Amino acid sequence: MDSRLITKLELPAVLDRLSHRCRYSVASELARALVPATDTWTVQRALSLTGEAVALQTLHPELSVGGARDIRDAVRRAARGATLAPNDFLEIGDTLRASRTLRRAFFRLPDGEERFPGLWALVETIVEMTTLEADLDRSIGPRGDVLDTASPELGRLRREVRVAQNRLMDRLNGLISGGRFAAALQDAIVTMRDGRYVIPVRSDARGQIPGVVHDTSASGRTIFVEPFDVVELNNRWREHQVAEQHEIDRILLVLSGRVADEAEAFQGLVIALAEIDLLIAKALLSFDLRATRPAIWRGSPASTRGHPTNRVSLVEARHPLLDPATVVPTTVEIGSEYRVLLITGPNTGGKTVALKTIGLLCLMAQCGMFIPAADGSVLSVFPTMYADIGDEQSIEQSLSTFSAHMRTVIGMLAAVDRDSLVLLDELGAGTDPQEGSALARALISSLLERGPTVVATTHYSEVKAYAYATPGVENASVEFDIASLAPTYRLMVGVPGRSNALAIARRLGMPGDIVEAASGLLSEDDTRADALLEDIRARREEAAAAIVRAEQVEADARVLRMRAARELREAEQQRRTAREEALAGAEAELEMVRETLRHLERDRETVATTREHVEGRRREVSASVDTVRAFRRELQRRTVVAPRDAKPIRAGDTVFVQGLDLEGEVVAVSDGMADLQLGALKMRQPVAALERRGRAPRPGAQATIRPREATEVVPIEIDIRGQRAHEVPDMLDAYLESAYRSGLPWVRIIHGKGTGALREVVRQHLHRHPVVEKYALAEQNQGGDGATVAYVKES
Repeated sequence: MDSRLITKLELPAVLDRLSHRCRYSVASELARALVPATDTWTVQRALSLTGEAVALQTLHPELSVGGARDIRDAVRRAARGATLAPNDFLEIGDTLRASRTLRRAFFRLPDGEERFPGLWALVETIVEMTTLEADLDRSIGPRGDVLDTASPELGRLRREVRVAQNRLMDRLNGLISGGRFAAALQDAIVTMRDGRYVIPVRSDARGQIPGVVHDTSASGRTIFVEPFDVVELNNRWREHQVAEQHEIDRILLVLSGRVADEAEAFQGLVIALAEIDLLIAKALLSFDLRATRPAIWRGSPASTRGHPTNRVSLVEARHPLLDPATVVPTTVEIGSEYRVLLITGPNTGGKTVALKTIGLLCLMAQCGMFIPAADGSVLSVFPTMYADIGDEQSIEQSLSTFSAHMRTVIGMLAAVDRDSLVLLDELGAGTDPQEGSALARALISSLLERGPTVVATTHYSEVKAYAYATPGVENASVEFDIASLAPTYRLMVGVPGRSNALAIARRLGMPGDIVEAASGLLSEDDTRADALLEDIRARREEAAAAIVRAEQVEADARVLRMRAARELREAEQQRRTAREEALAGAEAELEMVRETLRHLERDRETVATTREHVEGRRREVSASVDTVRAFRRELQRRTVVAPRDAKPIRAGDTVFVQGLDLEGEVVAVSDGMADLQLGALKMRQPVAALERRGRAPRPGAQATIRPREATEVVPIEIDIRGQRAHEVPDMLDAYLESAYRSGLPWVRIIHGKGTGALREVVRQHLHRHPVVEKYALAEQNQGGDGATVAYVKES
């Protein structure tokens, strides 16, 4: 990929932002050095790894490579035979500790290998060097000093150093405090010169204290003398110090050799830590940008005007370097019906931003990064990209802006092919408008023959008309509000833009006669074209408003249907309750009669009861039983859920199982029994217990379980703020099931802004939930980033 194109599309600025999200300096270097991959497999794998990192940071944000250091230089020096300093070993120990902590924490994750296979493979490359880590901890202190425990010999030598130093200090303190040399001392202190302990003596009393002079003061009034009485003690102390330093050097040399022996393992460890930290940084940047994973287009048949293999379909895409609170999202699709998109509109209207957004998001995806766009965005992997954006004027080469642009375009034409993405800003600008327009149309025709995916901006009206008349080319425009004299930055595909020069001049106060004169100088064709464009724009806005009204009417109708269904359910429930109460009363009375009859039978021999009397009671009981049974049949006949289909039940029919309140499909019928498929369940029921509802909607279709009608009132929103990430899916399942059964058209899930972890859990769960049709962040007045709206499928 051309580095100049990468710079023009501002990918380095995005990578710099990514590098600041890294905690490991080596990962920061990798982030700034990222280059877009040019093959589909590599891009797919990179996006999959980023997706795993997003899931990992959502569920386990505590996992990181914190504490790791860049030890590459120290390891290289050790491999060349150099002796490392204690601070080098301190950083190596920190890195070993960080890698071990990460590895063991990752391997403790439940189902980690299945959920994070790519990260699992990376973590497996980390080698634990527990023996070396323990030796470093025993040898090097937290301040970078060599500890007494580094070796038994070092501990012994340091004890001897301390003993020799104590003897020396005792002798010197005795000399300065005994009074014998008090008159000759400048100060009653012990100090050090040239690594030996001395005492300060007045220069005029030099002869009173025999010894070796090591230094004099700046004024010459004081000399620093090592008395002969302590020379031997000083020598012995220094000898022990030298032996101690030799042992320290030996220990550092041995440890350096140990590091050199593991140089290859250290290299792999640093690379693995850097790659893991870079993936975590990509996940964190995705949270910052509210980014999603784009689908990579694998190719499918296109229309005769579209691109046969490539797609660019961005849903509510945002430029990652612009303020997300103010940027206007761009929705654009190229490749299905056309492969060249011409964007027109006034200056500062957002044409170049739209162009750069498309190119930059393609580069980000090919770097394995999620893109700031809504779910459903699709991109192709472009092996080559070409861009002519910005002012290419060169004083050094004596090139005008037009000449520089032409040189860039000529270079493109020599290399562009069907799999390229071409971005052209201000096509044909910088020269005579008539010639520039002709050149722009000829250039588009040439690119159509070569077959790349093209996005271009232009001002020329002739080019707009050419786009209307040419298959494979489509117009688009950035909207401009004449009333406020400000661009809205909204991209409208299918409608060419107007320059609005005369309207802007009039609004800014240009005298009316001048504006009218300018209007009179326009050709009739231009006037008719502008009128046609205005009519198309007005009709488009009317259609959009009609769609909004229709959606509102549909939503109101769904609410009314929901209310009617609720009232019907309540009435049905009341009727069923009355029926059950009546039946229960009859059963109770019948049981009393039966109990009476049992008493009569039991007491017949002891009580003077005639056989005729007992038989009479028995007939009364039988009549009561018949009455209750007839009452039960009549109630069941009156509570049939739906009219029974007169046709016989056979395989492939949709039936209702009244006793279970379920609906499913008949798989087979034999001997008065039917095999049923109820969603994921299979069961066998009598044909007499089934009600035929019709044929299945499609051959072999799997039956579905009819949701039970809910009697409770389900709220339109749920607040999950403060919940733990692992608790959210179960809460959402229960809530969405109730909303679905109640017929709610949409629900709002309040998750708050915070770190974005709860929002990501909600989005991942909604993405695969069977009753959710689509979802999106709430409007600003409904919660904005702190809430997600989920649209529920009709039950």
